[in-house]
Amino acid sequence: MNIIQKNYTWSGYLSKRPETNFIILHHTASSKCSPDDIHKIHLSNGWAGIGYHFYVRKDGSVCTGRPIDMLGAHTSNYNSQAIGICFEGNFEKEKMTDIQIKAGQELITYLKGIYPKAEVKKHKDFNATVCPGKNFEFDIISKGVIIAP
Repeated sequence: MNIIQKNYTWSGYLSKRPETNFIILHHTASSKCSPDDIHKIHLSNGWAGIGYHFYVRKDGSVCTGRPIDMLGAHTSNYNSQAIGICFEGNFEKEKMTDIQIKAGQELITYLKGIYPKAEVKKHKDFNATVCPGKNFEFDIISKGVIIAP
């Protein structure tokens, strides 16, 4: 998996995340949106910048957001213990692409290699939202890449 390193200008100081108990999956709720768009939106919210640690595009490309060890801004009351991954798309209305699903699986496998005890969850498991949407392929993505024995 190739992760595209993005370099953002942060509006303020980023703090270290003290623990990693969860990997929380999100969608943009917008059919088309770039990580740079998310960064601009989050800056306009008064945040330091993009609140997700990774962004998975429909074309399967994976981009960095916040540095992996820093506190995110993606799930109220859980940012201090979670990595946030956002997937491009509105999965209440559209289906995920096969290549996006595969990229998500590979990213989960990568992150579970670093944080083996972290539970993969949906945004809606923590907050009152439909995110990541009814068409989000959570059961497939959350397992990561299954490696045959």
